[in-house]
Amino acid sequence: MICPNCLIQTDVGSRCPDCARVRTLPMYAADTGELGKAAAAGLGTAIGLAVLTVAVMVVFPLPFGGGAVGVGGIGWLVGEVVFRASNHKQSRSLQWVGALATFVGFLIVSLADPFGAIIGLIIGTYYAIQRVKPPRGIR
Repeated sequence: MICPNCLIQTDVGSRCPDCARVRTLPMYAADTGELGKAAAAGLGTAIGLAVLTVAVMVVFPLPFGGGAVGVGGIGWLVGEVVFRASNHKQSRSLQWVGALATFVGFLIVSLADPFGAIIGLIIGTYYAIQRVKPPRGIR
């Protein structure tokens, strides 16, 4: 007899936790080594691109939008770099890595264009999170 609180629904019916042995697929489980590699690559990319964005904004001043484009692009590239550095994994922890790396890039770019960088933060964080987002139902 299985209590209703412990019951796990599987493709073949109701099972106890021991019999179900529900595992996360390997592409949706990033281990600590992959997280560390993704964090280092994401932060390095964000910092490097943020410094480059500020340098371009100083040389070619735009009246509006330089920070938005810069941080949005940083988020997009950070998402891609985190995805590749983690060996093409998708997980909630990698979403945090991408979002935090984009935020670091935002902090640097906001020194040159605070308002535009805020708009870029919203766009860039969305891109970074979506790139490593697991499908619905995967933790």
